[in-house]
Amino acid sequence: MTPPLAGIRILDFTRYQQGPFATVMLGDMGAEIIKIEDTSIGDYGRRMWREPGGYSAFWEALDRGKKSVCIDLRTVGGRELTLALGETCDVVMENFRPGTMDAWGLGYEEFRARNPRIIYGQATGWGTRGPMALLPSFDQIAQAYSGYAQQCGGGVGTRPEIPFPGVADQTGGMNFAFGIMTALFARERTGVGQKVEVSLLGTQLALQSPALTHALHFGQERPREFRASPTTGQYECADGRWVMIVGIDQKFWPRIANALAVPHLIDDPRFVSGHPRYVHKNELEALLEEAFRKRPSAHWLERLREHDVPASLVRDYSEVAGDEQAAINGYIVEQENHRLGPQKVVGLHVQLSETAGRVGDPAPLLGEHTFEVLRAIGIGNERLAALAAEGVIKGV
Repeated sequence: MTPPLAGIRILDFTRYQQGPFATVMLGDMGAEIIKIEDTSIGDYGRRMWREPGGYSAFWEALDRGKKSVCIDLRTVGGRELTLALGETCDVVMENFRPGTMDAWGLGYEEFRARNPRIIYGQATGWGTRGPMALLPSFDQIAQAYSGYAQQCGGGVGTRPEIPFPGVADQTGGMNFAFGIMTALFARERTGVGQKVEVSLLGTQLALQSPALTHALHFGQERPREFRASPTTGQYECADGRWVMIVGIDQKFWPRIANALAVPHLIDDPRFVSGHPRYVHKNELEALLEEAFRKRPSAHWLERLREHDVPASLVRDYSEVAGDEQAAINGYIVEQENHRLGPQKVVGLHVQLSETAGRVGDPAPLLGEHTFEVLRAIGIGNERLAALAAEGVIKGV
């Protein structure tokens, strides 16, 4: 089967995480991703999490399936090469501070003048307007500014927490890919290219939309506690493992009580429905904690699932790595890496039945595709050698 984005070429200037994850998603769906890197050290992501043997999970996860082309964008020759590449592409994507690409003569207007159908995607920290637009930003800055870190810590007056570095970047990358796909779809209908803008701040606010909408309406935040409610949260079992249950609907309350062998609590006036359970939540949590501590996690998981209660063991990555459920759905797959041998990697989280994508090839060496890509747009070997000698390009 032909993947859905086969034939789409993307000129990728993105760095670090937000932008690169977006282009990984598009590449997995069949787009050709031409990653432009500088001629000295390349994307900083190559050095993130780099182990003594040279392996970087950060780089492999965020830049698989791409072609690395090294061009010095600050030179006249580099600018002309880049615009020439843009004439052959459908999409340009970047995540520099606003104005950076314009200063190099590589902004939306320059690409559009050479290719009116171009989709130009710009991912920023703060958005392109307003008093903070030109300030630097990264993932954890966005988590802090958007209220996410404070809410994860427990709300107003508590110690803020960053529960998972990368949340803003990864969700921002998903949003970026969604924006590009929407613009490509619109172009198929209208023939018109356009600019796409997303930001870490905008994505983080969207991620928190229900809780933020509550605050916007009532002027105060919903309380954040260890458990969302007595019937929605994690409980420690006799073996020290934790089990997560989610019983957000009234129908789950009798099931939970029966599964935990406390049926006498079902009709207890303190717990019979949602409001009294909320009022007496501390009492109910204490009773459920006591019940869970009586037996090991495997016992409770079996009981909860017998009673059709949404439940899961709280697991770590070593358990995820060997998980049958993730593997059989293609969420974790084995890939042959020509430098490292067989490797387990994260698979596709969006799957299509008739035009399936595939996990991109292992991340490229710096400048691995420079000469190949430039030859494809008609630049001969003599000119390539001259450009390399001048330091405008670099290849291997």
